[in-house]
Amino acid sequence: MVSLKLQFFTFLNMMVVGILVGVAFDFYRVLRGKIKPKRLITDIFDLLFAIIVTIIIFIALIYSNGGVIRIYVFVGVLLGEIIYYWLFSDYIILLFSKLIEFIYYIIGKLKNFTLLIYNNIKKIIINIQNWLKIRFKR
Repeated sequence: MVSLKLQFFTFLNMMVVGILVGVAFDFYRVLRGKIKPKRLITDIFDLLFAIIVTIIIFIALIYSNGGVIRIYVFVGVLLGEIIYYWLFSDYIILLFSKLIEFIYYIIGKLKNFTLLIYNNIKKIIINIQNWLKIRFKR
């Protein structure tokens, strides 16, 4: 018989797992919206996401109560996700959207900086080649 204390601990852990699953799903949703992959890639990553979430829930369940599955486990995960979506989802989506936009901005600046250096080095090499052609012209 599982004690009430252990059941309550497991229920709270599953609520936290539900919240974390909600955060992960929102991150995945925002990332997928920004990247816009093809349908097949989306289906594959949806399946992969579901498998990873299942593994995470199972690991948390093993940590909480040795892997015993009861109805309160499902209720805890579902309640955690509902609480997350009601209270935090909009803010987390906005945060992830801004974070991804910032990363795109930084990558664009690094790309421009790298191209600037590349083009300047290329001009220097071309100038040296032209100088050598003129200097050693036969």
